Amino acid sequence: MSLAPELQEKLIALQLFDADWYLEHYRDVQESGMDALGHFISHGLDEGRQPSPAFDPNAYWQANPDVRALGVPALRHYLQSGYKEERPLTVGEKQARQQTGSIWPESPLPDEMPYWYEQHARPLDDGTVRIMYVLSIQSGGTPQTNQDLMTALGNRLGGNIECFVLRCVESSLTLYLFRDGIYIPIERHQLATKVPALDHHLDGYDSAVEKWLVYYRINLIHVRHIAWQSLGLMEVAYQLDIPVVYSFHDYYSVCPSVKLLDENNRFCAGRCTSSRGECFQELWPSNEITALKHGAVYRWQQQFAGSLALCEGFVATTEQVRNVMQDIFPTLINKPFKVIPHGRDFDNFTDLAVAPVPNAPLRVVIPGHISRAKGAEVLLQLAADKRLAHVEWHVLGTLDATLIDQAPNSLVVHGPYQRDDFTSHIAQIRPHLGAVLSIWPETWCHTLTELWAAGLPVIGFDTGAVGERLRATQAGWLADDITAESVALTLLKAGEAKEWQQAKRQLTQWQLSGQHSCSYMADNYWNFYQAFLKR
Repeated sequence: MSLAPELQEKLIALQLFDADWYLEHYRDVQESGMDALGHFISHGLDEGRQPSPAFDPNAYWQANPDVRALGVPALRHYLQSGYKEERPLTVGEKQARQQTGSIWPESPLPDEMPYWYEQHARPLDDGTVRIMYVLSIQSGGTPQTNQDLMTALGNRLGGNIECFVLRCVESSLTLYLFRDGIYIPIERHQLATKVPALDHHLDGYDSAVEKWLVYYRINLIHVRHIAWQSLGLMEVAYQLDIPVVYSFHDYYSVCPSVKLLDENNRFCAGRCTSSRGECFQELWPSNEITALKHGAVYRWQQQFAGSLALCEGFVATTEQVRNVMQDIFPTLINKPFKVIPHGRDFDNFTDLAVAPVPNAPLRVVIPGHISRAKGAEVLLQLAADKRLAHVEWHVLGTLDATLIDQAPNSLVVHGPYQRDDFTSHIAQIRPHLGAVLSIWPETWCHTLTELWAAGLPVIGFDTGAVGERLRATQAGWLADDITAESVALTLLKAGEAKEWQQAKRQLTQWQLSGQHSCSYMADNYWNFYQAFLKR
């Protein structure tokens, strides 16, 4: 049994597969000549083989004995539901969780804690701004960006602000105080049942959170992601006269498919395409959301429309996201809706791009796990294009395991890498430019930022955040149509010395002044908050 592309992407994103270790550990695979990831997906997973030192199936079973009773391969269970449920990977981790209840760092406590924490008392109405951030998961881009924001706000405002984080995992509700990089759990509540996908509402959740909002004198709620949490939160806040700011980091509010790709990988923008297939969603059990396309999606949008109408303001990272949300939810048109790009701090920028030389190979690097949604099929078509025989394609990461056997010799898959090692890998490949081939309009693209930070001009499709950012900076080239043909024509132009030098000059300008820092991001959010804060 193979692994669905979405789960393959999660396997790579969580860095649970190590190709070199797998080949060294299983000599029969090495001797067979098969690609390591391809073998694991097609054979090793169901044979119970270990994908890397990071995940041991037997250790997972020991920590989660109920999983073994299901008769499902350990890793398959973890990718399908265990990760979302934040199940421990080992008995040791389970014991640590039982002590702390979280995978966020909760100790040692910061040197300076709020007076009310030390005194075990309710905070005073002392002018301190208290913001509660609502998050779904603890790892990934959204919680990392949120941590950057909270840290930068703390640096900006000092003791005049206190940041709280609300999370709900299955039936466990936890409120944290964030301070100096530490998440200190200050309240826990066990719900009688978990929040259902439809109607995304639970009375027990709402009543518990209401008490915390009042007790801790929360001034503003910022919803970063609402998956697995109750939409009743907005009604509670409205009744308490606490303003809610709602961020759109993906398209979850429109449809649980998140990327808005139909069964044919066509972007629907929240309006179901005419075909009768079924769309894929991985955040909820399949029995909770059946017949999504032309069916449950309308109920989904209706439940979100009512809750969003109670929010004071909205934030997106790109114009594209804002347009989609205002189209599906027209009431948002007349409310404050700001576009704030993600901030990120770099110690320094590098200049690792090699200038193209006529009649010489052209090296293009594509970072990340290249799934179908990330343009895997487009990439294979490009690698087979005879007009591009001089091009070497370097996937710094992994390629969809169901497609890797189709990769020609001109396509090199380097395997997973650690984020901190990105520039060293780029230096070894010596690419002339980068490519981001996502076929859906991403709400942001950290790999685009990383390519630019390494000094590489980039080719991408004119859609979503990639299109908006390339158009604004001119630090690369836009393929007009989401087709391999359009990329091929654009690449032939990009390889010309004059074109490449022009894009490189624009990229230098971005490195000098175009990248937004975390403090810049925090300033934008703080200014936006000011319109809603009630002192």
